[in-house]
Amino acid sequence: MKCPIQHEPLVVVAFAQAAWDEPQPLRDHFALVSIRQGCGAYLANNQPVRYQPGTLLLLGPADCYHFDIEEPTCFGQLRFTEEYLLSLTAAGPHAGAWQQLCDATRHGALGRAGCLTPGPNEPQINALLAILLAECGRRQPGHDALADSLMGAVFSFIGRRLAAQPLLVRRAGPAAYAASVVQRLLAYIRRHIGEPARLRVEEMASAFAYSPSHLSELFRQETGESVRQYIVRYRLWLAETRLELSTLTVSQIADELGFVDVCHLNKLFKKRYHLTPTEYRRQLAAVSTSHATPAYA
Repeated sequence: MKCPIQHEPLVVVAFAQAAWDEPQPLRDHFALVSIRQGCGAYLANNQPVRYQPGTLLLLGPADCYHFDIEEPTCFGQLRFTEEYLLSLTAAGPHAGAWQQLCDATRHGALGRAGCLTPGPNEPQINALLAILLAECGRRQPGHDALADSLMGAVFSFIGRRLAAQPLLVRRAGPAAYAASVVQRLLAYIRRHIGEPARLRVEEMASAFAYSPSHLSELFRQETGESVRQYIVRYRLWLAETRLELSTLTVSQIADELGFVDVCHLNKLFKKRYHLTPTEYRRQLAAVSTSHATPAYA
């Protein structure tokens, strides 16, 4: 089953569902799902667990999950990449537990073991999640110090659980293993996005010990697009983010993200967004100005 690839290090969303149409795979990220209202059954890899308000569910990249909703349910969902997770936990007291989890989930699924319902003495985790959903649910929190601080506290809570009761990871089949390879390839691309030479298919195939054709086909089967299409789309998303959140010039952005030159960036950006990068930034500035609170006389 193909699914969208997550560019952002962290996505925070809240939504309500009365029915869940089909199982949904994660593929290239982790997710922490908070049940805010409603009840039913949670099925990860066909392993059922009852859920109710307060239930927390941790899912890894190899998990395919589904909800059998009995009452309309309000979900809070934090989706994060492995790189983002490790960047916030590498220096923490439970770094070893998180590293073991990441290593294990590259080849397996959490299933029922990912149910992390807080105990009666742990109300702070739900308060943290409520703040995250309220403060970061309508913007890109991956570049946000507040979101990073709150996520660090959330990871600390889960890390304590992992250290006290290690999760049993169910060995995955060939499909999940293929998804794991693509997940690691996506992390490689993100890490080297400004180095065009390292993003040649031949170079990546050598790094992953695959033939170029095999790696390309595996990627297409999992994502529905070619490696090259993904790299261009990811670079353009990063360029859009830089234009919105930084003061870098268009030329500096082109250089940082590995475009051939500023003309190359202009051409690809206009094809996708129907504006040049400069026009896009001017449009953002105009919208920001129109929404500014008028000064008192």
